[in-house]
Amino acid sequence: MGADNVAKRALLTGSFLLFSSTVALFCLERKRYRRQRLTYKKLSKSYGNSRYFIDFYHKNRGGTLAKIVYFERFEDGNDKRNRPRSASLDVAAREMKKFLRENRSFGTTGVQDVRLRTYSKTLNGVFYFVRFDSNKTREAVEFIANNGINQSLRRLPCTGGGAHKYGPAFNEIAGIELEKYDEINCTILGLHLLLTTLLDEMYTFELVSIGSGVSVLYVKGPEDYERVSGSSIGGGTYWGLCRLLTHCESYDEALDLCVHGSNETVDMSVGDIYGGAYDKFKLPASTVASSFGKMISVSRESVSDADLARSLLVMITQNIGQVAFLNATLYKTKNIFFVGNFLRHNKISSRTLAYAINFWSNGAMEARFCKHEGYLGALGAFLRHAEATNAHGEEFVSATRRSHPLS
Repeated sequence: MGADNVAKRALLTGSFLLFSSTVALFCLERKRYRRQRLTYKKLSKSYGNSRYFIDFYHKNRGGTLAKIVYFERFEDGNDKRNRPRSASLDVAAREMKKFLRENRSFGTTGVQDVRLRTYSKTLNGVFYFVRFDSNKTREAVEFIANNGINQSLRRLPCTGGGAHKYGPAFNEIAGIELEKYDEINCTILGLHLLLTTLLDEMYTFELVSIGSGVSVLYVKGPEDYERVSGSSIGGGTYWGLCRLLTHCESYDEALDLCVHGSNETVDMSVGDIYGGAYDKFKLPASTVASSFGKMISVSRESVSDADLARSLLVMITQNIGQVAFLNATLYKTKNIFFVGNFLRHNKISSRTLAYAINFWSNGAMEARFCKHEGYLGALGAFLRHAEATNAHGEEFVSATRRSHPLS
């Protein structure tokens, strides 16, 4: 009888603990879902109209690219505004929509990344993505002003080093004031926006930003992250050495050259040393044992520029992958996001990183890439500006609506 009572008490205790943990889990999930919905609601209210966001993003050739994100929110019958939108702004919205849908290039360097155009069901609108060389900023601002795209636009959220450098040009030519936001913070928020509105959410993760150098961040949430490592060997290193070793005159030319090259004529492999694979350590014969190792015994004239560029790209990329893997191991995360313009137009590095992370982790980790990688800063400025709008209340909301041509 005593044993039965003990068993009953144990069963009741176990049932209570299971029920309590289920309730606690439900409450946590409900809180997370509600917080996410509040974010969406805030974005929808703050961006009940179209918006621009700009990121002066560093490109690995000593110059920069400027990235513009334009958000067009669709109108519906449930849209409740505090006051109706003016007829002039409706006209501006229609003109901007027509302008974007009819043009794929702007001026001498402006390009609309049509393949990246994305519909967000959560925000009920479409994101457009435009890029141009930032050394053409004055021409770009003049183009904006001459085409009337700056109608009623008085403030423009932005991030990146060029936000300070080119602020006067926007103000002088188009009467636009640049609202500057922190670059790293905007990159994190931009990825958060993609993960929560366009993709599945997946915290924690490691973010590896590859620009002229490399920054490694451990991310636990949109506002909870830290820079844990980095490297001075990045895209700037690749392009600088390419200029010394080859006859390439542009970064894109160097990347195009890599496609036609082979690092096997330049690098020393495991097979070159051992005559085949090193099975004890599961190293295939093709594994690079020494980058540029064969250049010890061969002449410069015997290898092509394409081979040198390919070897250099593989060396830089493998080093970045090693830094990323070691930090992911240290911080016990399996998801590694690689972002930055070093990966734009660069499938070789993406494949090398994916293979390296899979190889070193024995398949436990995964390298992830974002096709919007160069626009994360601008997307982050979008989210940061939404939060600032909410924080300053209706007066600020009204002011920003008046300041935008499509509000």
